[in-house]
Amino acid sequence: MTTAAIKETWWRYRYWVAAVLMICYSVQYFDRVSMGVVAAPMLKDLNMTYAQYGNGTFLMLAFYGPMQAVVGFITDKFGARRVLLFSIIAWSLATWWLAHIHSVNEWYFRQIVFGILCATEFVPSSRILVRWFAKRQRAQAQAALSYAWILTPSFTPIIVTALITALGSWRPIFTIAALVGIVPFLLILSFIHDRPEQKKGLSPEEISESYEDEIASGVYTLEEVQKGNISQEKIAAQRISIGKIMTYPGWLQICIAYIVIQALAWAAFSWIPLYLKETFGFNLNTMGLWSCTYFAGGVIGSLLGSTLSDKLFKGKRKPVILVSYIGVIPFLLLFAFFQKGVSPIALLLTLSACGFFANCCWGAWFAWPAEIFSAEVHAKALGIINAFGYFVGAAGAPLVMSRLVIKTDAGASYTWAWIFIAALAIIGAILVATAKEMKSMAHTQAENAAKA
Repeated sequence: MTTAAIKETWWRYRYWVAAVLMICYSVQYFDRVSMGVVAAPMLKDLNMTYAQYGNGTFLMLAFYGPMQAVVGFITDKFGARRVLLFSIIAWSLATWWLAHIHSVNEWYFRQIVFGILCATEFVPSSRILVRWFAKRQRAQAQAALSYAWILTPSFTPIIVTALITALGSWRPIFTIAALVGIVPFLLILSFIHDRPEQKKGLSPEEISESYEDEIASGVYTLEEVQKGNISQEKIAAQRISIGKIMTYPGWLQICIAYIVIQALAWAAFSWIPLYLKETFGFNLNTMGLWSCTYFAGGVIGSLLGSTLSDKLFKGKRKPVILVSYIGVIPFLLLFAFFQKGVSPIALLLTLSACGFFANCCWGAWFAWPAEIFSAEVHAKALGIINAFGYFVGAAGAPLVMSRLVIKTDAGASYTWAWIFIAALAIIGAILVATAKEMKSMAHTQAENAAKA
């Protein structure tokens, strides 16, 4: 099996699969990004404090995180497409609910339910991509999902601030978003399949490209792949227990390092809009435009980082992740010490560069589990690493930041909040730098058998 076939044409159906999943995930990410934009009027409307706002974000992520591991197990067992269809329905209902809360306690309860139900979105999307894309394109495919949460924040502030201005309230935004949920539901129903061989009319050559790593290693034969005749016994043979995943050498250190990127991402999503408003005195419209620069840098970073991981580093994921962690540190520290009146150019460059480095590692991170274990247990392995990342990093970082933001006469001081995130990035860089380049489980088993 060679890769020459892919060079004959620019188009493969799997590229459309990645695009559809990106669009669907972007729609589902709208409400979370909107929360940061509507935070100021919502806090006032619900008589909510910064700490209570942070509590709500923490509760959502505290339940969302552990559910990732559960969803990974369910996805590997019942199929990613089914889980995704359920996810979209659950998301639409939870988003509609947000438009109708009237107290802090309602906010807390809604966040808990949202965290449980909407943990069903990311892991099955990633699982579909690792099955459709071989290792040489896998980070770039996984980066398509990251574009959803990077691109969505780049345009959501503009849309949301315009709607608040036009409608006079933050509430109708979430009713409108809930209705838009019909779009991703129909897209998944029409175009997405768990495995390439399930798509009618797909050429044998394209199907074999998706399985080229397994064909090269002898897991499957070219003939059975092209005929769509892969036995369930061979698929089942690649599945392993959660216990074996957790005890695989080096995996726990990788899980802890992953906490950092989720902490950084959610600190940015939750606090950058408020940081810009309260530190520099921006109004809603100006704040929305400035927020976009962070995420515009993130799109470029994710695209370049995933491409380098696949092509320059030949599927090695560690180098790009390390560059991401080290590169973001100085810009987080600049956030900490910027004051009102800072040069617009300095602020623009810092927001863009921080977005670039903070997001350049997503493709590498999400491709890694399938390559350490296999595509058949990717959902389970990714669910575990995401459970660590969300429960500790994503849930904890915004909560800690909410305690480190100090109200002042001029607005608010975010100095210690951003120093805290920079410190986490330093710890993450050390963990990644000292982690061994993990071999695949199949390679390790082969080595052990040879020694025996």
